[in-house]
Amino acid sequence: MDIIAIALTTIVLISSLWIFYNTPAFIVGFNQWIKVRRGKEERLEPVDPPDDFQPRVSIIVPVKNEESVIERLLCALVKSDYPDKEVIVIEDGSTDRTPNICQKWAQDHPFLIKYVHSNQSNGKPSAINLGAKAATGEIVAVYDADTIPEPGTLQKVVPYFKDTNVAAVQGELRTVNPDESIITRLSVLNDFVVNIQQLGKDKLDIFVPLLGTNQYIRRKVLEEVGYWDSDALSEDTEISVRLAKKGYRVRYVPGTTGVEAPAKLSVFLNQRMKWLRGYTQAVIKHKGMLKAPTRKTLDAYLTLIFPIMLVLGLIGYIGALYSIFQSQTPIPILQIIGIILLILNFLTPAMFVSANPRNAIYVPLLYLDWILLASVSLYVHVRALLRKPQKWTKTPKSGHVTHPKCQLACSTMFSQIKFN
Repeated sequence: MDIIAIALTTIVLISSLWIFYNTPAFIVGFNQWIKVRRGKEERLEPVDPPDDFQPRVSIIVPVKNEESVIERLLCALVKSDYPDKEVIVIEDGSTDRTPNICQKWAQDHPFLIKYVHSNQSNGKPSAINLGAKAATGEIVAVYDADTIPEPGTLQKVVPYFKDTNVAAVQGELRTVNPDESIITRLSVLNDFVVNIQQLGKDKLDIFVPLLGTNQYIRRKVLEEVGYWDSDALSEDTEISVRLAKKGYRVRYVPGTTGVEAPAKLSVFLNQRMKWLRGYTQAVIKHKGMLKAPTRKTLDAYLTLIFPIMLVLGLIGYIGALYSIFQSQTPIPILQIIGIILLILNFLTPAMFVSANPRNAIYVPLLYLDWILLASVSLYVHVRALLRKPQKWTKTPKSGHVTHPKCQLACSTMFSQIKFN
């Protein structure tokens, strides 16, 4: 029995166990997704009339060189009919027309929009911390500049906070430029997988990570945990771990809020490098959470090792395929494990196709995405082992919208808005 066979068997076994662990959440999430499509999703219905629970919401919008998208978001927020809200725009060292655009909107809507210029450009985590400390709302929301909120977003999200154990809420995100390139189509596939996973985790009451935009958190909880980590590459993931360690619940709300996906491969890869390194950074920082694990912290740990499992899973998948078609293997059990791993890996494509049979043509992209992410993860972690720094980087936005419903929503918003 050679050492390569033992190593391969170990990798296949670890990959199978990790996928097997995550399978229930995906199955439950897919069932929830079907209910959402049929309009039967479970919601936290207010006991009292809606007007009796409308706490003030402070919406923080960090901006830097966002002239192509920021006006679209500010228009949507002004048009929102939620009664008690404030918008805090944190300008973080733009070199384009972003400051002028934001100042104009703040001047036209002085009772709603507050414009704050940051003297130092230290990235999004520092900017949203600055905004959070200036917030007066009971709930603090964060919207990236490219976000296109669906109408009634706040009315849908706020009732979840009637449950005092709910510390935060994450809303669903959908790609608004799916047809711009083959790269944006990869983001649509990612939307589907993330949505299924989040719905399942929410239903099972385990670790629901925040996703950076269309996220909401109680201000008193934010103060308790010490705001966002300014040094984190994925500040949303890192603060989600702290919430899990405190035992707080984070809810996930389905919806149609849109965000722009990178259309160029280089931008896509840089974004994924930041996310994957951010996951590993968070799991290293909070490695002590396994000393006294709970369901949430254990699930958080197993979620955060996703970048490592990308690589091991790909190796294990290839090894499993190889072992299945070998008449003899040094370790016969490898063939059995390989078949199990193969079946589990077909689960996501099967869900994707069952959601819409026309999705079958995009199934190869699921595996392309896996190979790309595994390659990026390997590169990122080799750099980490070599102690190469990974700094927070901004993902540039173009303002392109190709989704028909989002195009209609944008044109409708601008046609109905009134300026003072």
